[in-house]
Amino acid sequence: MSPMKQCFRLITIALICLLSACATTEYHTHYGWFTAENSAGELREFRVYWQTMRIEGWTSEEIRPIPVVIETQCSDRKVHLFDSSFGQGRRCRDYPGEGITYCGRSDLDVNRRGLPIEGNTLCASITDRKGSTSILDLEGEVLLYMSCRPKRTEKTRDGKKINIDYLMNSQQPYIVSTKKVKGGDIEQLVPALFNHSSVCDPDS
Repeated sequence: MSPMKQCFRLITIALICLLSACATTEYHTHYGWFTAENSAGELREFRVYWQTMRIEGWTSEEIRPIPVVIETQCSDRKVHLFDSSFGQGRRCRDYPGEGITYCGRSDLDVNRRGLPIEGNTLCASITDRKGSTSILDLEGEVLLYMSCRPKRTEKTRDGKKINIDYLMNSQQPYIVSTKKVKGGDIEQLVPALFNHSSVCDPDS
């Protein structure tokens, strides 16, 4: 390659790098594991996790949150909790302040007594011992509040019954210890729920 072409190639690479900000992304995963009852009163394992994404560019650095997720053993239903960084559309109608929340849906959720709710009603929230209202600040021992129940615990898909239950509501918070690890692969980093039929469908 001639010196002129080599120089042109280096300038091109530099321009591409500058335009794309040469961004590098680093993930951290936070997770916890606990045992409790689902809304049907069945003893189940639960996992809660969230991630932070650090994006380092040419001249700046940004850290973004990924929603908190609560998963229930033997269930297809995932509950996602968002903070105010996700915009007004994620705010609950009866919880206008800052916080990390799941806003229930009238077609999927009911209140703790089994009565209908309006859409976008507060159904779950999470914080920590410091009272964090941002996912970026959330760490250590977390306090998980659940105030709704699923409208149905099962649905039918292709003629097969699918469980969509989740954590039983409680007037007291569920207290969950969490740990932080580097990396973004949830299935590699967070222990999987044991969803074998011997637990989920013992009568089949």
